[in-house]
Amino acid sequence: MPENNSFFRHDDLVENAIFVSGENDGKFDEGDYILFYAEGADVWKFDTNKNQYHFDKNIYDDINYYFLKIDNGPGLRIIDQNEITQNPGITLNTFETLQRHESDIINLLGANPGTSGTGKEWYGELFKGQREIDFTSKFDFKDIDLTQQIAAKAVFAGRSSRSTSVTFVFGNQTFSAGMNGVNIGDNEASYASKALLDKKFLLSSNNPQVLVKYPSTSPESEGWLDYIELIFTKKLNLSAPQISFRNQISKDFDIAAFEFENYSNQLVWDITNPLRPQTVKITNNSIRFATNGNIKEFIVFTGLSGALEPISGVKIKNQNLHQHDKIDMLLVYHPDFETAVQEFKTHRNKHSGLNIVATTVEELYNEFSSGKVDPVAIRDMAKMLYNRNADFNFLFLFGDGSYDYKGLMPNLKKENFVPVYETDNSLHPIDGFPADDFYGLLDENEGGDLFGGLDIAIGRLPVKSPSEADILVKKIIHYDTSPSTLGEWRMRTGYAADDEDSGTHIRDIDEIARNTANNFPLFNQQKVYFDAYPQVATAGDPRYPEATNALNNNAFAGQLTNTYLGHGGPQGWAQERVLTLKDIKGWTNYDKLFLMITATCSFGAYDDPKIVSPGEESILNAKGGAIALYSTTRSVYTNSNKQLTDAVHRILFQKTNGISPTFGDVLKDGKNKNSSEFTIENSRKFTLLGDPSQQIALPKENIVITSINNKPLDENSDTLKAMTFIEISGEILDKNNIVIDNFNGTLFTTIYDKVNELRTLQNDTRSPLFPFDVYQNIIFKGKTSVVNGRFSYGFWVPKDINYNIGRGRISMYASDEVSRDAAGYSNAIRIGGSSTNGITDDLPPRVDVYLNDESFVSGGITNENPILLVKLEDDFGINVTGNAVGHDITSILNDNSSDAKILNDFFEAEKNNFKAGTVMFPLKELSPGKHTIRVKAWDIANNSAEKSTEFLVVNGEREFLERVLNYPNPFTTQTKFQFEHDLNNTNLDIFVYIYSISGKLVKTVEHSDYYSCNRVNDVRWNGKDDFEDKLARGVYLYKIKIHSKELNISRESKFEKLVIL
Repeated sequence: MPENNSFFRHDDLVENAIFVSGENDGKFDEGDYILFYAEGADVWKFDTNKNQYHFDKNIYDDINYYFLKIDNGPGLRIIDQNEITQNPGITLNTFETLQRHESDIINLLGANPGTSGTGKEWYGELFKGQREIDFTSKFDFKDIDLTQQIAAKAVFAGRSSRSTSVTFVFGNQTFSAGMNGVNIGDNEASYASKALLDKKFLLSSNNPQVLVKYPSTSPESEGWLDYIELIFTKKLNLSAPQISFRNQISKDFDIAAFEFENYSNQLVWDITNPLRPQTVKITNNSIRFATNGNIKEFIVFTGLSGALEPISGVKIKNQNLHQHDKIDMLLVYHPDFETAVQEFKTHRNKHSGLNIVATTVEELYNEFSSGKVDPVAIRDMAKMLYNRNADFNFLFLFGDGSYDYKGLMPNLKKENFVPVYETDNSLHPIDGFPADDFYGLLDENEGGDLFGGLDIAIGRLPVKSPSEADILVKKIIHYDTSPSTLGEWRMRTGYAADDEDSGTHIRDIDEIARNTANNFPLFNQQKVYFDAYPQVATAGDPRYPEATNALNNNAFAGQLTNTYLGHGGPQGWAQERVLTLKDIKGWTNYDKLFLMITATCSFGAYDDPKIVSPGEESILNAKGGAIALYSTTRSVYTNSNKQLTDAVHRILFQKTNGISPTFGDVLKDGKNKNSSEFTIENSRKFTLLGDPSQQIALPKENIVITSINNKPLDENSDTLKAMTFIEISGEILDKNNIVIDNFNGTLFTTIYDKVNELRTLQNDTRSPLFPFDVYQNIIFKGKTSVVNGRFSYGFWVPKDINYNIGRGRISMYASDEVSRDAAGYSNAIRIGGSSTNGITDDLPPRVDVYLNDESFVSGGITNENPILLVKLEDDFGINVTGNAVGHDITSILNDNSSDAKILNDFFEAEKNNFKAGTVMFPLKELSPGKHTIRVKAWDIANNSAEKSTEFLVVNGEREFLERVLNYPNPFTTQTKFQFEHDLNNTNLDIFVYIYSISGKLVKTVEHSDYYSCNRVNDVRWNGKDDFEDKLARGVYLYKIKIHSKELNISRESKFEKLVIL
């Protein structure tokens, strides 16, 4: 269908005229039949402006579909054409035959391992081992008129490092077309060059040979035929069951005639209007017709015997998508995802108040493309809704797409669930790309050129199975509604930058970060600029392991957004592989899902089933990752990346009447604010993987500080001096600055020392020295109760502050732990100097070290990725400033002090107790076997303490249920069963089978729960049997069995003994 949205197309199903044999008796009996004219999926048309025929290739579907409606009405019938009595200005006994050979076999970029399949152009026969192919049998030259010229067109693609040429032979005529060489080793260069042939000539033989030759110019050269198209004149010999015919000469006459050879009672229909054929009267083996200055199209056939039969028929339910107008979102999905779609629709309607129409792709095709696969059908329905309703704003594509619409590529998964619009180019990996923006260009005369402003917000979930669809819908609902997602992570925004291109990426991202800090100072920025970390040489490319750790640790701790500028691709970020697929799959931040913004090449490609891109993995991660992505589907350009990313950041954190923006609106408006971006070069390659109607999780209410040490926060406020006790009070306010007196919950406070200036390390020769600012040193982290919208807390200022007096920062987040939250900040506090009345403290802090949870005991078992859990307590508080060298909270694994981890940022204080807190830090990819970890911490007076523990790492290959015991043992009225196992991060059904010494089963203790770690210690038993009778004193045997329904795995222990007193 036409890509330009203003070009004519039928908006809905249109009734076709038919011929019904035997209908006069009012019944459809045996022997009765229906004839109608059916176009194929591919159509020849005559372009009156260019005065030539052209072929409309349907790249989306090979089949055309017709709908048979059975009701009480008579329907349209094929009628007789008005008989022409005037003499014709010309009588023709020849017609123009339109023939084309085209085999869609391969997408060249899709077949290349180094590039993604793309575009609308498919190629056929390969010229490599065989350098000459005969195509004579693909054309019918019978009855050719050798006095008339033949028009030949052909397209060929060649791949060689040198210039090459292809030769076309048509009987006595030979033509060559040249092609430039390509850069074979560059995956961002054109993969092949095109040769075009467009010639007219006379043939000398009625049986010409058609050959294509592609001689070798280099060992790696190869070529592919796109198509050969021949238009020539044939005598109108009615020797075939059906023949369509036309002759453009006729349009120059008011009345024209065709004269037939071998006429034998065939039927002739005028099919110029294929929906309303007309029967043409044949007189003396000829037909006459009025041209009206146009080319008339006819078909002659031998009645029923010359007609084709439909290949299949299925019953279609009644539907009416055209009835809709007042809707907010159009959701287009594949039927496989029905359950997840209905769950999403219910949620979005209840949570956001959106009126949603959800339609399967098949239902949409039925009404907007007569059943054929066609992305234009989706756009046309969107335009219908846009024209009818100014509030229509969201298009949600629920399913993965593929450049391989027809499933032509061998060994490629069939994953075209909801089609993607592809640009024409299939030879250049930069110029060919998918563009869901096509569906949102809805003003008049917009379409295939991709120019114009977006009129609606568009997003896609690249799901390929019902299970993936269920995972993502549950992530969306969890992000929107779960109390466990409320947290101070919503105050953190991340910025990452590559070290390449002479510092361009770092300069660009830091400018975006500084603009954002000026416009939205509420948020705490975390910067991971790769060149600010040590570069480590490896056997392959150099690496930035500390930058990788920082990215993964930030994901673990949680961020609202994570933005990256730099090089990237299907394997991750940067040449140094700073972020990889393995990292992404390991993220477990389910309660702290972030919006990921990646202005890098091909990170978010979703249209090539041979790979699952890092962007797709980020959102498909069932245990965490991203809630949505603004990402790129193909290679993009640096300057335009910065413009769009900056525009997005100027909108993303801006509330309207207290309401957070949606992911879709932000990207739409960001693109629309950069009018120069409305080209196919860059902005259309940015896509939203996610729900376009989902709001970013900005805190809803405001927090203000009312006093410091009982004085208002102003220029005269007390300075926070080292070793002084500070009391801070504040309130939770609504958008009208009124205290929310029914807000009760928890306040999280982080107080930063003065801003730090950090510098890049110039690891590479072309990397500049670049200074950048970040709040890094924390003098206090605490949790405080909020009661009736008010709070107050106190703490001791550590000795390790920067003593120069300057402006620090207070960052505050609060939640009612149900659904409401609030945030606030102040950059007005003064920090520096020291107290003349300091405290005396020479007692070290208390340090307790566990793995995963407090049930862990030294020597216990974990998997390869446990959580280090540290409990800390001190009379005056824990030092997390990071200002003084050596005074950090640190962990050292296996006495490797060169790889010490700084844990300051992972400290979280106990509620209403500044003296104690917890560190939770992820340990990654530990080797199987015994390990020791040692943790050291300091209090605010710089007293230190350390503690270590041992543990055994068991990988997933070892199955176990061991270290079984019950405590106390012996017991009288209560004991707890404890054990370690390998089935962590799953729901477990636990069975404790208790036997008498004689082997009789006397009790089965059952318990079910979710266990994230490898230790269980909460299965209790009171010493009674199933009838609640006390068992007799004595010795009993027991064994434990566990089962995970999710994993469909069970484990069973050996027998142990217990004693009842």
